[in-house]
Amino acid sequence: MAKKKLGEILLEEGLIDEQDLEQALEYKEKSGYRLGTALVALRVIAEWQLTESLGKALNLPVADLAGEPPKKSALKKIPSRLAERFDLIPLRLEGSGSSQQLIIAMSDPLNRSVIKRMQDVAGCPIKPVLATLSAIQRAIRDHYHDAEKSKTLTEADELRTTHKQARPKVKTLDTSWDASIKQFFEELKRIRSKKRVSRDQFVEYLLALEFKLRSLLHLMLKKKLISEREYAETLKHFVDTSD
Repeated sequence: MAKKKLGEILLEEGLIDEQDLEQALEYKEKSGYRLGTALVALRVIAEWQLTESLGKALNLPVADLAGEPPKKSALKKIPSRLAERFDLIPLRLEGSGSSQQLIIAMSDPLNRSVIKRMQDVAGCPIKPVLATLSAIQRAIRDHYHDAEKSKTLTEADELRTTHKQARPKVKTLDTSWDASIKQFFEELKRIRSKKRVSRDQFVEYLLALEFKLRSLLHLMLKKKLISEREYAETLKHFVDTSD
């Protein structure tokens, strides 16, 4: 695995600049967040961009935790308190005997000390794969605590599926620009009006909605149905409305 730091990787990928990194490091010190989480919280990058760029840079696969639920035999290897503390979840055991290894989904696979600790706890070598922080936290709730999925989280899962597929195919785009985008802000208004939605659930839904919006905007920009200015202004309006 590469020994480069996360900031160096994101700089090389062109996702952040030196000013972004400096701002995130300052926020990291104040908040106690890890660098990647700080960058996402500051809206410098999206969570999926962080995960995908790390996957490419480190040559690590990105796990689909919704499509590949953790095996019970793997969950038994790592206590829930450690999974929650270090934001990771064991997925499966591979091999047998002395060659057996535990596959663990992590949001921060660069943390060698955590990998070493999990290896000591599990009693076998650890092979990390990537996953978004929100996906890991949801998997911990679902598989360690048997938490029942709320309607909000189910909707978020459905929205994420559109991001993992090829760019969404829009059957017709003959409606006006305002009508095409209006639905996103209506969904945002609807979810904000719900009384029994925690902050974590709202953020999770919001990220999924952002993925969907970006996909549609990319498609419309490619088809020259909107301008670069409209693209940027719509995303800015979405961010401002979300705050």
